Amino acid sequence: MASVLTVSRRRGFTLIELLIVIVVIAILALIVIPRLSGASRKAKESTLKSDLQTLRSAITQFSSDCGCNPSALTSLVVTTAPSSGVDDSGNAVTIPTGSYQGPYLLRQGGIGGTSIGIPINPFTPLASGAIDPTIGNHWTYLNGVVSPKYPTSGSTLDGIPYASL
Repeated sequence: MASVLTVSRRRGFTLIELLIVIVVIAILALIVIPRLSGASRKAKESTLKSDLQTLRSAITQFSSDCGCNPSALTSLVVTTAPSSGVDDSGNAVTIPTGSYQGPYLLRQGGIGGTSIGIPINPFTPLASGAIDPTIGNHWTYLNGVVSPKYPTSGSTLDGIPYASL
């Protein structure tokens, strides 16, 4: 009877093969992770610009109907006419009866203590792990001009200074 040599080979990966796979995964991670963090910032910037456009459009509609600027951003979301607004210098102006056609900002959720809500600034830091409900911590508003409270410095990814948004 002839003897048959059997060679047993274990199935699996060698240490070198495993190390090569780990190195390839690490290189891919180094390429992908910075792109993902940039995408997050770009999404926040896009949301910020869109919310600013929405707020400014609502202020323009209010001003067109009432002949003055809202005295506060919350005047954009109320269902009954506020008694007064402000002119460009900050002086109180009485809103003529029947001229208020609001609410001018129809948005579910948000901040400001109303069911309609003022948009949330995506750059505002969380307060105790939750969204800060104070409008003044999201937006700066004075005499018809709204701007983001945060970020306070720097530029968008496309080079526009945050202060000029």
